[in-house]
Amino acid sequence: MKNIKKSLFSIILIITPCLLFSQAYNIDYYGIIATQIDANMSKMTSDLYYTQLTEINNFSVTDKRDGKSFITEEPDSQLFSESKLSFYALITKDEASEKWTSIFKVVDKAKNEEHSKSKTYDSFYKILMEPKSTLQETIKNLIEKDQNTVTLQKSNSTGDIQKQSSIESTEVLSGTWVGESTIDKVVILRGGRGFVIFKNGASMNIGIELSSSDQEQNIVITQKGRANASFYPELPRSIALNAALTAEPITWTLTALDNDTLTGTKNTLIQKGDDYEAGSLTVEWKRIN
Repeated sequence: MKNIKKSLFSIILIITPCLLFSQAYNIDYYGIIATQIDANMSKMTSDLYYTQLTEINNFSVTDKRDGKSFITEEPDSQLFSESKLSFYALITKDEASEKWTSIFKVVDKAKNEEHSKSKTYDSFYKILMEPKSTLQETIKNLIEKDQNTVTLQKSNSTGDIQKQSSIESTEVLSGTWVGESTIDKVVILRGGRGFVIFKNGASMNIGIELSSSDQEQNIVITQKGRANASFYPELPRSIALNAALTAEPITWTLTALDNDTLTGTKNTLIQKGDDYEAGSLTVEWKRIN
């Protein structure tokens, strides 16, 4: 009897892990967005993530990079397959330090969901040297909707600003926004952080805060880190290079018109003759996911 019990226990120990990780996933891999590193480093990192994905048990991965070492903007979700999960990563550097952030994104088109999770590294070298098991666990937990995973429901735009008299937190602003002619997109993450990607390839880290008064509630978005001439694409390059040396942080003061529309002013530098001055521009942002 003891031998039978022992055998049954051994079988349970063997079967249990298989049950826990029996879910199979079909994944389309679209690569990385990393505009602050060179092509060789981009290819190395993109290949690394692809290799890590293919080595995870029960993952069937299709390479959708089409020979590209990196992409300059987020893939068009209209091209994603409803029968597969779509995976890509966005890597950015903190302008004020040597830290790097990698944002992993998984889109489940069939469920109209986007899951994202960010990790911060002390240097880019740390991204390349991260143990395979750590990266695999991060990605697996992300796909399986770990409790720390951000889940964006496109159907309700991650929150319902329209039904609220005021925005209770910056969480409901999470998503991707567009609207300015010189900016490709603005990505707002949970936790009051985000980044701006300019059409010239520059990337700016931003902080998001709420500011309320008796009349209205403002969304204040502020540039984090040192100024960069590329943050002023409206100015001639020679003027922008000089202006960036002493420029104050760019800020946006916006209000929510509805679920997916922010409007207000952008405090930046504007051209004045052959020079520049502090000024404001009227802007409107639209959420695209």
